Amino acid sequence: MIEAVYIADISHTLALEYSNSLLLPQYKAILPKLANIDVTTLDFDSSQTSLPTKVNLNSNYYAIGCRFHSLHFYVLCSEDDITSNPLIPYTFISRLVETLKDYFDELTRSKIEANTDVITLILYQMLDDGMPYITDFNKLRDVVSHTSLLSKIINEAQKTTGLQAEAKQSFTTDIPWRRNDARHTSNEMYVDVVETVSVILKPIATKSKLERYDSAFYSSKTDNQVDNYVLSGCIDGRVDFFSQLSGAPTLELVLNKVGANLELPRFHRCINTELFKERRGVLSFIPPEGKSTLLKYQLDLNDLKSNREKTSLLKLSTIDVQFISQPDTSEFEIKLFPANMISKIDFIKVEIVCEEVGDQIKVNRISHGDFQTRLSHKHEWSLKEFKKGVVPTLSATIIGEENDGNEHLQGESSTHRKLSHIKLNYSHKGPVPSGLKVDSLLVVNAKGMGENVKPYKGVKYTTTSGDYIVRS
Repeated sequence: MIEAVYIADISHTLALEYSNSLLLPQYKAILPKLANIDVTTLDFDSSQTSLPTKVNLNSNYYAIGCRFHSLHFYVLCSEDDITSNPLIPYTFISRLVETLKDYFDELTRSKIEANTDVITLILYQMLDDGMPYITDFNKLRDVVSHTSLLSKIINEAQKTTGLQAEAKQSFTTDIPWRRNDARHTSNEMYVDVVETVSVILKPIATKSKLERYDSAFYSSKTDNQVDNYVLSGCIDGRVDFFSQLSGAPTLELVLNKVGANLELPRFHRCINTELFKERRGVLSFIPPEGKSTLLKYQLDLNDLKSNREKTSLLKLSTIDVQFISQPDTSEFEIKLFPANMISKIDFIKVEIVCEEVGDQIKVNRISHGDFQTRLSHKHEWSLKEFKKGVVPTLSATIIGEENDGNEHLQGESSTHRKLSHIKLNYSHKGPVPSGLKVDSLLVVNAKGMGENVKPYKGVKYTTTSGDYIVRS
């Protein structure tokens, strides 16, 4: 059972407290235990999520905590309710942070303190006798207003005209994920297919990699002749949907063959799962207001039979990498091979990790982007764009700590230094690695929207990296 909610700033100064009883532990009493833990940081844009941190306070109570931007959120729970789902507090605190983020955009201590009345009303609706009650953002907006005074005046003026009366009766609904009176002057809907690639690669030692390269080593040839071995990997995907549609229309989102063959997909509750079982790849739903995630899925690269099948996903639709350590020297080279199907690079960052923490990197040649050594000896090669047909290349030498300041040793090392691994971080537009595509998006029932309304629609495909690591 959820007994209380505390919101504090990064210095653990209380900004808001909501509790069911005056007999519960006060925030100051449990602060010493809360302040000494490293709480989980929530990232709603990441496909890889982790549970908020649990802190045992005593035999009667425990707390669930997380951090979002500059705020700490804590939920106080009692241990006596053994019949409830133990994951409820974890889900609730994530949903609470997401709801406040939707209400107030930027969450800061001043924003929380200035809206304590609204947040108290939100918590009153989200909790009923310690259990989650109304947690859908669109339903909360119907019972707890967060609009400005000007918006209220405009809405009241519209209601007095009587123009909305008939429309209201036609599509007022109790659908949990939609507002009862959804109306938009410009009807539009957008689909975003986002896939995150997480792999651990190891270069395959070949004869060509052991050669000493001459000037041809820096050729702009785009053929990647060095393969990597996929030690492990997966692709996490999701289908996001943004809707601003009047009424309560029913939509059909039709996916291609890849979408029809997804294993164990996870659906938003607006999806008609029975229809999906009958017509694989067809998502029939009444859309939530605003942004939502209709579908999540995962492809395990370890299920593919051959290494060629695994690496082909990287070569054909995302970014492949060639990492060469020169034998008997401290030199290395990194080449990037963006797939031809990529339409736009948002960014590429290559983090270079040396075996010895204090080692430095001397750049011999860089064809694209910038190289920087950041705090904590973090070496990073960053690119914002590249030219078609030219392979981004970084050639460098590892300089040991004992060589710093010694000019006669600069560029040489008494022992051959090596890299531990490199890590890619990137985002780009273009077909996603799994091959998932949206074949069509149709309005099959325009209830409350009007039969003659033709919503504007669009589809975008984005690929990002998760833990993309190439070992030495």
